[in-house]
Amino acid sequence: MSEGMLSVANRWTVRRYALPVGALLCCASGSAFASGFALLEQSASRLGTAFSGTAAAADDASTIFYNPAGMARLTDKELMVVASGVLIGSEFKNGNSQAALGQPLGNDGGDAGDWNAVPAAYFAMPLNEQFAVGLGVNAPFGLKLEYDDGWMGRFQALNSEIQTYNFNPSVSWRLSKQLSIGVGANYQRIQAELTNAVNYTAVVAQGLQSLVAAGQLPASSIPGLIQANGGLEGHTAVRGDDSSWGFNAGLLYEFSDDTRVGLSYRSTVDYTLEGSVRFRPATTSNPIGAGIIAAASAPGGQLATGPASVDLKLPDIATASLYHRMGKVELMADIAWTGWSSIQELRIVRDSGQVLSVTPERWEDTWRYAVGATYQLNDQWKLRGGVAYDETNVPDSTRTARLPDSDRTWVAVGAQWNPGNSWVVDVGYAHLFAEDARMNQDDGNPAARGFLIGEQESAVDIVSAQVAYKF
Repeated sequence: MSEGMLSVANRWTVRRYALPVGALLCCASGSAFASGFALLEQSASRLGTAFSGTAAAADDASTIFYNPAGMARLTDKELMVVASGVLIGSEFKNGNSQAALGQPLGNDGGDAGDWNAVPAAYFAMPLNEQFAVGLGVNAPFGLKLEYDDGWMGRFQALNSEIQTYNFNPSVSWRLSKQLSIGVGANYQRIQAELTNAVNYTAVVAQGLQSLVAAGQLPASSIPGLIQANGGLEGHTAVRGDDSSWGFNAGLLYEFSDDTRVGLSYRSTVDYTLEGSVRFRPATTSNPIGAGIIAAASAPGGQLATGPASVDLKLPDIATASLYHRMGKVELMADIAWTGWSSIQELRIVRDSGQVLSVTPERWEDTWRYAVGATYQLNDQWKLRGGVAYDETNVPDSTRTARLPDSDRTWVAVGAQWNPGNSWVVDVGYAHLFAEDARMNQDDGNPAARGFLIGEQESAVDIVSAQVAYKF
């Protein structure tokens, strides 16, 4: 046994320290549920201005998502299809990380990001001069990060993936020449999967402490037995899904043909994700260690595979937008608030009511600020640009490798091609400069999970294209 491992084992013997089972579960390392994991990428035209003026632009069918009141300004039926690709780069830079009990430290995890597809489609139809209806299909929340096997944070996170699907029928009503209102229902489905490695050497150590407390083993035997069961690594995965309802609403006030403001609101959506927690335990030739693992993995055991659920309340979002046109130039601005404080903890519960783990999140509400402009180059081409600043919802104290979120700055460009034959094509690109995120996380139990100390360096590139047909 190494000197460092012997020192840890001796401290356990003296202090009779026992590992809470929740510290061994994948979800105890932090929520995977960006700010946070909200996806604004529902429109290439809005991406080109860094999502400024989203609730006031009201110039195509994507207004169904951003402000349904904006449908009142559309004069033609419009079908729109949007395809966005989000390239996430996220790499951990080790500072002074410490290995978990009985385990090697591991590698740096590689690039946890990759390309992610965000599709959307919209159909808007004016009924008369006062009413319009529409339908949007999109993905308002999502996340995927996957680290290399064997990395130093493997006991905290390996794969974190969330997908949502949203169906959004909407209606708008023009109350007067200046004022329009809109409302939509949102039927939303969520699927999530969280995985990580499990330190079964720590599981054995917990069991040894129980045996010592029961008088079945002498305390002096613990260092040797931990050494005999060193390097035991298993795997766990939590999967779940659910469907729920929410709503969105907005108003649009037009001071003139050239100036308007918009206000929009998207409600919270409450979920109870039901699924399973599955463990793949490690094996050992040591009979005492094998017995402890078998007992923990048996039906009713602390690390048994079985049904589990998680309650999750996705945030509400309020946006205020401004649009102003001066000749060939359009100016836009956004201020948006997201209620991420709806997520204060992540509690995983078995179907028996037993709580597997409770992870403090303490997420905070965030603000986003964006300004943008377009320039009408000629009858066919319009150019776009914008910048934005996006606050993180994750405090330093609860940031984990599952969501290494940080404040970021957007720089975006785009263009529109309108050949004048009912087809309109938009493209957009944005680069997000993310601040380095400090990582100082042991999940309350460095013996079970190690101590992840360093910085996460991240950047995001977004490309988007949309095709609209008016008829």
